[in-house]
Amino acid sequence: MTKKYQILIVLCLILFTGFISTSLISYFTARDTLSREIEESTLPLTGDNIYSEIQQDLLRPIFISSLMAHDTFVRDWALAGEEDDSAITRYLSEIEKRYDTETAFFVSEQSRHYYHPQGMIKTVDKNDPQDSWYFDFKNNVDQYEINIDTDTADPSRITVFINYKVYDYDGNFIGATGVGLSTSLVKQLIEDYQRRYNREIFFVDRLGQVTMHGDSFTGTEQLRDSPNLGNYATRILTSPSASFNYHDEDGQIHYVNSRLVPEFQWYLIVQQANNRATEQIYTTLIWNLVCSALITLAVLFLAWLTVGKFQRRLEAMAHSDKLTGLANRQMLDQWLPLQIAQAQRRSEPLSCVIADLDGFKEVNDNYGHPTGDLLLQSIVEQFKPFTRSSDLVCRWGGDEFIFFLPDSDLDQAQHFAERLRHAVEHHHLKVNKELISVSVSLGVAQLEERDTPDDLILRADHALLAAKDEGRNRVVSHVVAATAV
Repeated sequence: MTKKYQILIVLCLILFTGFISTSLISYFTARDTLSREIEESTLPLTGDNIYSEIQQDLLRPIFISSLMAHDTFVRDWALAGEEDDSAITRYLSEIEKRYDTETAFFVSEQSRHYYHPQGMIKTVDKNDPQDSWYFDFKNNVDQYEINIDTDTADPSRITVFINYKVYDYDGNFIGATGVGLSTSLVKQLIEDYQRRYNREIFFVDRLGQVTMHGDSFTGTEQLRDSPNLGNYATRILTSPSASFNYHDEDGQIHYVNSRLVPEFQWYLIVQQANNRATEQIYTTLIWNLVCSALITLAVLFLAWLTVGKFQRRLEAMAHSDKLTGLANRQMLDQWLPLQIAQAQRRSEPLSCVIADLDGFKEVNDNYGHPTGDLLLQSIVEQFKPFTRSSDLVCRWGGDEFIFFLPDSDLDQAQHFAERLRHAVEHHHLKVNKELISVSVSLGVAQLEERDTPDDLILRADHALLAAKDEGRNRVVSHVVAATAV
C-alpha cells in the first residue's frame, strides 16, 4: 500500500511538471507557428483523451469477464458434462442483467457449443469464418482479448467483445467466456468530442473502410476514395500514428492526426480545419491552459488524499461478505490453496469445519428476511471469541459458514466445533419482546496428505450431512461419518 502511495505521488509530480512545461513550451512556440501547435499537440491530445476514455470504459467489462472465467459454477458445470443447458443460460442471463451488458456468452472447448442467454445457439466450427475468433483466441497466449465483431446471436449487430479464457482446476483450457458491449459507447465519445472541440472524428479499419463516425460526418465510406485524405491513406494505414496537414480545393489548411487503437485494430482519425477563429481564440487558449493546470493540480492532490481510502474499500468489497463482514468465496479461493500447500509442506495439521444453522428457514418464513439477517449477524458475533487471527471464517452459503483452522488436528477442531455449537444453542435474539434462537449442525474434517481443497471441503460437507441426518444440533467428524456409512 505504501508503494502505491509513493507511485501516485511521483506520478502526480511528473504530470504536474509535464503539464506546466508543455504549457510554457506551447506559449512560446505558438507565436511562431500555430500550425505546428495544432498538428503536433492539440490533435494528438484529443486522440489520446478519446483513447484513454475508451480504455477506461473497457476496465469494468474486463473485470466482469475475469469474474466469469474464474467462477467455480462455470468450470464445474462444464467439467460435469454440460448436462443442463438451462443452468448456464440462466447464469449468462443474470450476468447480462446484473452488469447491463449487451450480451454474455460461454463457448465450451469440449462440445464447441456456443451458449448465450437465449440458449445454445450454435456449435463453433473452425471452417466457419464467423467462428475464427474462437480458434485464434484459443491459440493466443493472452488470458483475454478485446475485439469488435458481429454478434453471433444477431449478425446484424456490431459488438465490442471482451473474451476471457476459462481453465479447469488443473490449468487445462476448457473454453472461453465474456461479455459484449454496444459500439454506441464509442459513438457517444465521438459526438461529445466533436461538440466540445469542433473537430471531425471518425474510425477506419486496417483496410481503410470507415467503421464509425458521428452524425455530421460527410466524408466517403472508404478512406482511399476521399478526394483529400485518399492521397494520405497509405501513410495512415501503415503507421501506428501520423500527423500531417493538407490544403483543400478552397485553399484552407486541414490538420490531421491518426493513431492505431490496438484493442479494436481501428485507426482513430482526428481532423481540424484552420481558420481565423482559431487564431482569435489563442489568447483564450492560454488562459484555459493555466486554469486547466490549476484544476488538474487540485484533482491530483485530492486523488492522492483519497486513493488509499477507496483502495481499502474496494479490497474489502472484493474479499468480504456484505452482510456479515466475513470472508467470501473469492477470498477463500485465494487463501485456501496456499494454506493447504504450506500445511502439507510442513506436515502440519489443518482442519475444516462447516456449520449450517438448523431451522433458519423457519425464522425467515415466520419473521421475515430482515430479522433473519439480524440473527445471522448476531450469530457471527458469537464466533469471534472462539476464532484466532490465523483462522479463516467464510460465509459459505445463505446460512452456512466454513471455518479453516491452521495447526489444528481433528480433535482440536471437533472441540472448537462443539464450543461453537454450544454458543449458538444458548444464543437468543430479542425481536419485539420475543426471543428467537436456532441451533447449528457442524461437520469436521482434517486435511489428509494428498488432499485438494475440494477433497477437504467435501469430507467436511459429508460429515455435516451426517450431523443433519442424526438429528441436528450436533458435531460429526468425517471419521464418524465414514463409520456410519
